[in-house]
Amino acid sequence: MRSLNINRLAYLSMLRNVKRGLITRTEIIKHLDSDSWITTAEISKDVDVTPPTVLYHLRNLERERIVERDPEGKGWRYGPFQQSELIQFLSPKRKRKN
Repeated sequence: MRSLNINRLAYLSMLRNVKRGLITRTEIIKHLDSDSWITTAEISKDVDVTPPTVLYHLRNLERERIVERDPEGKGWRYGPFQQSELIQFLSPKRKRKN
């Protein structure tokens, strides 16, 4: 049996997290970047689901501030919340004073 690696960001608090949705959101998340915009059409080609399905999942991810939509309509990327969390995670830990 094949093990599934579901991205933790694919779990949403406002939706019932069914296996198929988790897999699709994980695939969508793999194609997102925090620096550049990617369109729904580009994601749907790579993920092999229809653009409306990708849009459905992106809007749900947007509702939970995981992704953001470009105001000029150029696409989607990780939201500022995710960027700040990533920066915090990657920053060196402060050493405790004894």
